[in-house]
Amino acid sequence: LRAERFVSRWNELSNQADRHYATGNIDAYKNARSAMANMARSLERDPQLESLLASRKAQLGITMMDSERKLGAQLAFEHGLDLGRGRGRGLGL
Repeated sequence: LRAERFVSRWNELSNQADRHYATGNIDAYKNARSAMANMARSLERDPQLESLLASRKAQLGITMMDSERKLGAQLAFEHGLDLGRGRGRGLGL
């Protein structure tokens, strides 16, 4: 049930973002994309849900099967989401 809700909410936000972008409502577009990034980030703290979602990658819009990335990172990469980690992190910049 948790996986179903996650997939449903993810797709709802993705569709909203697309609609807002098409109509030029950039603030609403950014809000939807931010909510998607938060959902992807939340999988880092919920390995059980991440495991449940592993078989639903196609439903989440993941086309590349990259076994090196965790699901949340893969979602962010495939959908062009920024998870808030700066490029300079860990480089002493």
